Amino acid sequence: MNNQTIVITQSRMAGWLMFNRFHKVDEKVDLKDSNRKIYIFKDSAEIREVMSKYNEYKNLIEQ
Repeated sequence: MNNQTIVITQSRMAGWLMFNRFHKVDEKVDLKDSNRKIYIFKDSAEIREVMSKYNEYKNLIEQ
């Protein structure tokens, strides 16, 4: 991967990003565990901001 992408290993985080209208660049099998997938997104300040909000919303849902 080049520096303009970010690799997400959690399907829930990938789902959160797609829910927030970020498009997945690619999806591949995790080389460390063939039962898992990795999700690749274009890196930006906006995607990092939405990722930081994930835990806030996750905590609200789990209560």
